[in-house]
Amino acid sequence: MYQKTNPEIEKKIQNILEGDYEISVLGTNGKDNFPFLSKIIPMYKNKKLYLLISDLSEHTQNIILNQYVSIYFSLKELNKTKSNNPRLTINGIIKKHFLDKEDKEFVDLLNSYQKIENGSKMWGMFTDFNFYSLEPHRALYIEGFGKAYQKEYKNDK
Repeated sequence: MYQKTNPEIEKKIQNILEGDYEISVLGTNGKDNFPFLSKIIPMYKNKKLYLLISDLSEHTQNIILNQYVSIYFSLKELNKTKSNNPRLTINGIIKKHFLDKEDKEFVDLLNSYQKIENGSKMWGMFTDFNFYSLEPHRALYIEGFGKAYQKEYKNDK
């Protein structure tokens, strides 16, 4: 059904993770077992995908109950047939980083995050905002009709 990724596709996935996308969405398991989707701004740093999110938000409350998530990346739509445009879904387990706001690691992450999301330096210091990172288990890259690639990460340690 899906082709295995190759070096060319791996590079395309890498470019997406590094910010070459139009929009990204976090999928969590929500209330009453319905999927819950929310726009997010992921940051790729040190070969990890980080999110700076509020512990008070609904998606984070869902994460507390179930760490299995998906992150969907939509690329620029260049084709007239919208379903034939490239996109990437990463499935994995998301984990909270328990860092003090003064920790060198937190400060470094926040400084890097501010480069991709203006204003985050201020709200990132709010007590309810924390960094989470994704341990990927599967990537599904759809380049277009008949061009679907899958990568399993479970053996990448």
